[in-house]
Amino acid sequence: MKFLGKTNTSKILAEGLTYQKNKADNNRKLREMLIAEQMNFCAYTEQYFKNLDSVEVEHFNSSKKYNDDYYNYYAALRKPNQYKKDQKYKDKAAAGKSFFGSLFFQKKGAFNSRIEYVDGIYEETDLKDSEAKELIDFLNLNNELLFKDRQNHVSRMKNIFKIAKYDKDNILDYFRKHKEELSFITALEIELDIDLSEFYTKTDT
Repeated sequence: MKFLGKTNTSKILAEGLTYQKNKADNNRKLREMLIAEQMNFCAYTEQYFKNLDSVEVEHFNSSKKYNDDYYNYYAALRKPNQYKKDQKYKDKAAAGKSFFGSLFFQKKGAFNSRIEYVDGIYEETDLKDSEAKELIDFLNLNNELLFKDRQNHVSRMKNIFKIAKYDKDNILDYFRKHKEELSFITALEIELDIDLSEFYTKTDT
């Protein structure tokens, strides 16, 4: 997952922007800045936001809502956000235990070193890594419906490129013209064996 990382040079931090009760304009601005920082991808699913999608400012640790900051905010699609297992992990969240305490996934490269995409699902690289295992479960990264959507999208992209006899340069050109097809970008990179970093790497924040 490429959009869980945080940076201390974020414009949201620079402006001191926080989510506030009954402040629609403020919260809308925060949401738009999160979307821009996440390169228009849902932080929890890596689906590419479309114009009619319902996108929310998600409070990763819901126990901190209205008493949190940039490091607890993500832009996420409404339905996948509802799959997050807040109730199951509420005690650990309140106590700052497990991944709620370490926030390892917010550090550059840490997620990919501890969690990997293999054969359509996300799994911990070390079976003894309870934090990684719990994060996968908390975010419901292998939810049945999400898994099916992810697999169907990757399969469709593979078929399109196979029929068109596209090489990697052709595939990159295709995505430049059809960014809406970049959903599940981690899966696409691995399944297509292609570097798509130009679509998720920002030179400024």
